[in-house]
Amino acid sequence: MLRETISIRTGVLLVCSVLPVYAQEPATPAAANVGGAATVTGSGTPQFVPLWRTTTSLGNSGIFQKGMRLGIGTKAPGAQLDVRALTLIPAFSALGASGPPGSDQNASAGISSKGGDADPDSGLSVGGAGVVGKGGASSLFAGSAGSGGSFTGGSGGTSSAFGGAGVVGTGGASSSGAGPGGVFTGGSGSGGDGIDASCTGTGCFAGNFTGNVNVTGSITAGKKDFKIDDPLDPANKYLLHASVESSEMKNIYDGTVILDAKGQAVVQLPDWFEAVNGNFRYQLTALGAPSPGLYIAQKISNNRFKIAGGAPGVEVSWQVTGIRQDAYAKADPMVVEQEKNPQERGYYIHPELYGAPEEKSIEWARNPAWRMQVQELRAKQLAQARNAAASASPSASRTENAELGQYPKGLR
Repeated sequence: MLRETISIRTGVLLVCSVLPVYAQEPATPAAANVGGAATVTGSGTPQFVPLWRTTTSLGNSGIFQKGMRLGIGTKAPGAQLDVRALTLIPAFSALGASGPPGSDQNASAGISSKGGDADPDSGLSVGGAGVVGKGGASSLFAGSAGSGGSFTGGSGGTSSAFGGAGVVGTGGASSSGAGPGGVFTGGSGSGGDGIDASCTGTGCFAGNFTGNVNVTGSITAGKKDFKIDDPLDPANKYLLHASVESSEMKNIYDGTVILDAKGQAVVQLPDWFEAVNGNFRYQLTALGAPSPGLYIAQKISNNRFKIAGGAPGVEVSWQVTGIRQDAYAKADPMVVEQEKNPQERGYYIHPELYGAPEEKSIEWARNPAWRMQVQELRAKQLAQARNAAASASPSASRTENAELGQYPKGLR
């Protein structure tokens, strides 16, 4: 195979199946005889990178060069490389190399991207993002706009390997404040959640957090439990407790106190107690001996209350509850019974408990397009699980080899 380099004044190197070429202005028919080889002819349009149409003829390719910018599908590239699909296919597709069987090597990434560094001498500039994605607009009447990014982890197949993560985010290190692993903001308008997560498998969690979780707003759930390793059999069992719930924003405080020689005691509460709580309720229980006359002699005032009427030296267990009256509780009071908004009426948090199908869940009412995507993803995952063995069949290998066959062996 002939491998020569023809320089026709350009800064772009193309490696072709016959020879690599530098080209910029093949505007008129040209001919070249290199070292006695066959004559090269062809014509093209200025700024289009040439394409070998035959082993001796050049013409226009689909790559347009404007200064140091390259455009595929456009003559006005807006980036160093600007690719625009002209048919209903992805504008860009990347496939990392697989580790050879038996090599114990990791596969390569499909795409590796790094944002540019900010001006080191500036106190205001910001580094560039490694990847920026923006979904396409929706239709005028229905449907959903495209997502900014769609990611699916690799399949573990039928082997013992784990499936890959759809997205892995790691914040940048800094001595003055490390960056978060991810920042999410819902779209403007109704129902634009910052994050929508769903568990489509079995035994999975829609969200799994290791470490502390901070929430500045409200948390709603069907139930709230604590879960720990069972102290009596920590290796084999869990221990769960349900939280205490109320129709009011209620705090509970308790303790014990020893009555003095007069059968009295003063319980001192924290300095912040009355700033946080109001509408107090009391319970007293004598321990070890009866005290039928036990009562609250003085209600809470100046963060203390007084017990009286008991037998001297008796231990008393006390409990006080208070309703929150802090600034946040006043600004965002609990509404015990709430009407569903028009969009959610006829839908259920748990439709299966009322004999209704999954499509009657609140999440379908709030975001039907997203739920359809989740349903489609679930169907694909089930199909992948059923056909995992087929993905490694000879037919799949033939398809991949056919795709690679268009490139010279040195580039495969």
